[in-house]
Order: sequence, then C-alpha cells, then structure tokens
Amino acid sequence: MMPRFRRAQAALDFLISYGIAIVIITAALYIIANLGAFNSTLAPESCTPSPSFSCVSYSLNTSGVVNIVLLQATGATITINGFACSSGINSTGNAPATGNTHVLPDSGSGAAFYPTNAIPNPSLPTSNATIISAYCYGSNGGKATGNLGNTFVGYTWLNYSYSSLPGHTIEQVAAFSVKYT
Repeated sequence: MMPRFRRAQAALDFLISYGIAIVIITAALYIIANLGAFNSTLAPESCTPSPSFSCVSYSLNTSGVVNIVLLQATGATITINGFACSSGINSTGNAPATGNTHVLPDSGSGAAFYPTNAIPNPSLPTSNATIISAYCYGSNGGKATGNLGNTFVGYTWLNYSYSSLPGHTIEQVAAFSVKYT
C-alpha cells in the first residue's frame, strides 16, 4: 500500500502539470484573439467568376445593393436580360434561393429587384465590361442589408441572350465575398 504522502505528491504533480498546460493554452488563445484572428471583418474579399466572365470590381452597400463591373468573353455580343444576387443557391443548383429567383429582366414584375439605372448598357460585346447594380437577398428572403465592415458571401446570376441566337441563358456568373461599404 502506498503511503499517504506519495498519493498527495502524485495528486500535486498531476494538478501542477495540467494547471501549467491550461495556463499556456489560455495565454495562447488570449494572444491570438488580441491579434484579431477571430475577427470576421478580416475575412478576405474575393470574386470567383465562371468561365467566360470576369469580375473587374465589385462592392456591396449597407442597403444591400451590389455593384459589379462584369467583363464577358463568350466570343459573341450578348444582351443582358436580367441579373440576380443571393446568399444561397436553390435546391436544384441553377438559380438563386431567394430574391430574384427567376432572374427577371429590369422591367415589369422584375423592377423591384433593381435600383435605378441598374444595367446602363444591356448590349455587351465580347471582351467588354459593364456595370450592373442589383439588390442582393439573404437567406431570410429580405434584402441583404448589413452593417458597415461586415462580410457578405453570395452568388450572382445573369440572364442573357446571344445577339445571333434565339433563346436565353441563365448562368451563375460569380461567387463572391465582400464587406459592406
């Protein structure tokens, strides 16, 4: 049988070993937190376009309006019929989950999805860019408003047609992460 003082010594060694480890971990987490590693406003901004498109610039204001300068290189002139922005993709993976779910044009029933002068040049020749403005929508179905500096992650879709072909195409043209400005 182990004497009483040896059991006490073993218990004390155990407490000191684990106590020191907890102090070191706590200090490391404190230092990391003070360096800003857990700050969501440090998330990098990015725009990942689909093939044949390029994000020249992009921004999102606190009212939920995205302004994106989109360059197209499809090899033909396209006519922009509609645009949509959402924080999510629908269950079939081919359209926005909320907001302008049918990527409606800027006329008639689609007018609610665009601010004034949303698509100033709907005819876009290849290797050219145009600015597009539209409201982004969050997962709750409302406009994706936010506080200055917070991050929004979303997707954009374009409803376009080729000037030389009948019909139209609806395509996800970019996934992006941006801070509210």
